[in-house]
Amino acid sequence: MSEILIGAASAFWLGILTAISPCPLATNIAAISFVSRRVGSPARVFLAGLLYTAGRMLTYLAIGVLLVTSLLSAPHFSFVLQKYMNKALGRYLSWSA
Repeated sequence: MSEILIGAASAFWLGILTAISPCPLATNIAAISFVSRRVGSPARVFLAGLLYTAGRMLTYLAIGVLLVTSLLSAPHFSFVLQKYMNKALGRYLSWSA
């Protein structure tokens, strides 16, 4: 249970640091300006803000899942390379000679 808590706290802190770094900060300001252009309709502004936030969260989630999946498949990929790379290199070198 403490590993999950540590992971969640780390993810939260890294999210805070990402949100205040210069590039995403400029993007957030531009997005807020774009979303709030219809100030006369607070419900639409709120909905647009929620959709922007959900889209940003899903994008970061997809990138995280992709990175974790890639890192977890590295040992399997390494075993495949160790098993077949010598054969592949041997065939390539015999063709180029």
